[in-house]
Parts: sequence; structure tokens; C-alpha cells
Amino acid sequence: MERIPVEGGELEGRIDGTGEPLLCIHGSVIADTFHCLRIRPEVTGRYRLITYNRRGFAGSAHHTGPFSIRQQAADAAAVLRHFGVERAHVAGHSYGGATALQLALDAPSLVRSLTLLEPALFNVPSGEEDVGAADPVVAIFQAGDSAGAVAAFLDMAFDNTDWRPRVEGNLPHGWWEQSVADAATLFEVEFPAIGEWLFSEAEAKRVNVPVLSILGGLSGAFFQEGQEMMKGWWPQIECATLPGAAHDLQYANPGGAAEVMLKFLTKHPMN
Repeated sequence: MERIPVEGGELEGRIDGTGEPLLCIHGSVIADTFHCLRIRPEVTGRYRLITYNRRGFAGSAHHTGPFSIRQQAADAAAVLRHFGVERAHVAGHSYGGATALQLALDAPSLVRSLTLLEPALFNVPSGEEDVGAADPVVAIFQAGDSAGAVAAFLDMAFDNTDWRPRVEGNLPHGWWEQSVADAATLFEVEFPAIGEWLFSEAEAKRVNVPVLSILGGLSGAFFQEGQEMMKGWWPQIECATLPGAAHDLQYANPGGAAEVMLKFLTKHPMN
């Protein structure tokens, strides 16, 4: 891991592979969710996979209070600049998908294409219900049970599917302990920030790059509605569904995720 200077601290980041740059932005709770792609030679043999730990994760700078999605996007841009990348394919999962969308708005010259793995879009019909469902999870964290709160959040995010057998073998050793250690980032930093962020059709009209939406075959209404909303924004959007995966997508079905991403990226090379 390299130390990457950003406003107010440093982030951890790395590059694996050779070829066109592909920045992967992880979601909430589990930082190393793109590890499963980083170790696949069919990916790193064709792309420079750039991964980093966002603020509040592992050895990256921590933050107290809301840290906006726009600030997250500025961090992503700083990672690309650190590695001397002027333009990259960008993939974002969940909260990282929101960050990728904001990066495409704020620094369009940096983004060649967007791969959105169930981005956190709460302006869907079930969004308010989904926010309310998180209240008991927050209460668990506030009661001092970080491990219980992380488990409850993942149950909710993965639509109460039996996710542990799907993901255990595809995440690096120590992922659970690190996720529990990073729990405050979700509840104290990211929840407030995502509640203030809005990405609607007006913002979508400003995004003029190829977009791939990846949906889990086991995912419920919230993420299904998100994909339908994006279809309305971008009629040319390309969509794929990963069987056997819920919101754990690329680390529940890494082979499927690699296949659909490579197919999309090959169609849209750097100009």
C-alpha cells in the first residue's frame, strides 16, 4: 500500500496489473471488496486496477462528523492524480457508486466510463422505507455493540440472504475484524452524508460516458428500483445481473463480475 496525500491526511492505495487504468471505489463497512478482482489475472492482465481505502477504513485517515459525497469524490480524484492517471475507467460499489457518480460530475475529464454496482440511490420508491429499516441497526451501534451492528447492517444490505457462505472465501483474512473496527465510519460519518446527497435526472444529464449497471440476482426492491431509475436517465445504459449474488455482488460472484466488467470495458477503450 502507498500513502496518498489528501486534504487533512493520507489514504492507503495501490495499483495491480498493467493496461488501461481502472479505479475501483469500495462501499461501506467492508473496505477490501475489490480484492477478489485484484487477484484475478484476466483483470490485472488487461487493466491497472487502482484500489484504495476510503476515509475511515483501515489505515486511511479517519474523520469525525459528516464527510460529503463531494469530498469523497475529491479524494478519488486525488488518488488518480497521485498515480499520474489523467483518465480512468471508474467502478463503484454501493457508497462507492455514489462517489463514482459524483466524480463524473465534478471531474468529468477524469472519467472514461462508469461501472455502477448497485449504487446508493435513495430517491427510489422504497428509499424512505429502506432508511427507516436502518434505525434498529443504528440503535445496536449506539448501544455499544459494533459487531452486532455490522452483522445487522449486512443482513439488511444483503436482503437477509445467507451471505456468509457466499463471501467468506472471497474476502481477505481479517475482513470481519477490520469491518467491526471501522463501524463508526458507517454510522457516524457516512449515514449523515448520504442522507444529504442527491443525484437525480438533472445530474444524470450531465454524465456523458458509457455506463454499466450491475445488479445482484438476489437483490431486492431497493436496488432493482435503482437500476430501473438509471435506465430512465440513460437509455443507452448497459445492464447485467449476477446470479447467486445480492448486494455482495463482486465478492459473492467474482468470476461473473469480472466477465461482465471486462466485456463492457473492452467495448469502451480509452480514446
